[in-house]
Amino acid sequence: MGEIHSQPGQHFVTLPLMNDFRGSHVEPGRGRPFLRELRRRLNFFGWPLILVRQRVNWSLSRVLGECWRLLANIGTQREVLRFLAHRPFDEFAQDKPWFAFKYLIPDYIVLGFTVAERASCFLHHYRRMHSALPESTLRQILQGEVVLHQVRDGDNCFTVTIGMPAMRYDREGELSTHLRVNGVEVYSLSFIIVPGGVVGSDLVETLLITCLQGKKNCDFEMKLVRKVFYEYSPRLLLLAALQGFAIAFGIEELTAVCATNQRSYSKGHSTAFHHSYDEFFASLGMRQTAAGFYSAPVPIQGKSLESFEPKARWRARRRRAMRKQIESACVNFFSGTAGQNAASFSSAMLAAPVSEPTVNSQLSATP
Repeated sequence: MGEIHSQPGQHFVTLPLMNDFRGSHVEPGRGRPFLRELRRRLNFFGWPLILVRQRVNWSLSRVLGECWRLLANIGTQREVLRFLAHRPFDEFAQDKPWFAFKYLIPDYIVLGFTVAERASCFLHHYRRMHSALPESTLRQILQGEVVLHQVRDGDNCFTVTIGMPAMRYDREGELSTHLRVNGVEVYSLSFIIVPGGVVGSDLVETLLITCLQGKKNCDFEMKLVRKVFYEYSPRLLLLAALQGFAIAFGIEELTAVCATNQRSYSKGHSTAFHHSYDEFFASLGMRQTAAGFYSAPVPIQGKSLESFEPKARWRARRRRAMRKQIESACVNFFSGTAGQNAASFSSAMLAAPVSEPTVNSQLSATP
């Protein structure tokens, strides 16, 4: 095997991560053209039709259902539109008008969340990102993938990236990390920053893993991953990136959806879902909570090296060194300083507990 050269992503984040997101504001007049344009393009019945176009089947009951959901949560919808007047979200929402209404889609993020919980997650995540990252970085993430870490081994190039989920999976999370081999995506992990209360956590916020997705016909690329990273599962490499993200943002807990609450779950593929989700999270030592999620503090503590057979200990040590490189690269990218953890959010900076919205009600947090 040739010499391995690792390279972290470009460090261009210069603002502190822990600004008070409730202090963010739109400058006078800025963002209003976006709202006027959105209202001009979308009459009342146009809004639910945008949502319906993201679904597979059309039906009168579905259109009426979308209209009712919008009416019942009109205050929350105004809250979302006001927040999306911030740059660069206004640009993104103009190109993708459905973005402002995706939280209304039934079973957005995970199965079983109420509209209030879905809206709370959506707003919390993007307020957090807006307060933490400079506009240029946020725009790059919204518009494409950003390289967090790169490893070269001879002619082969391995990259860990972060960006918005692919259209097919964009209702299962708001960010995805990807592992690419020579440009070919072999695995992705989707997640979202959510208020702790919606997943039964006592913490102010948590990082919720919502989707694990391997790609088909990547056997050759997977062999290269195992050879270079000494790793049997690419999920662990992306989990390392996710932990780096959590450390940089001062998030102390990882939460993961269980198989039966995963948005794409089907009884016909229950065995595969349980293996990919429940068994994987349990193998990491994550505990199952009363709310039906898996949970672990950041960072997740793996087995001690002494627990491995002597012959396997060397490979285990190399695997962990590779994961640590990825984690550190993500911390460095988002915090701007190697190994520097961001301070934790105080509860005063976050939205009030979620309550079920009624007509003309609004979420308590304000942008």
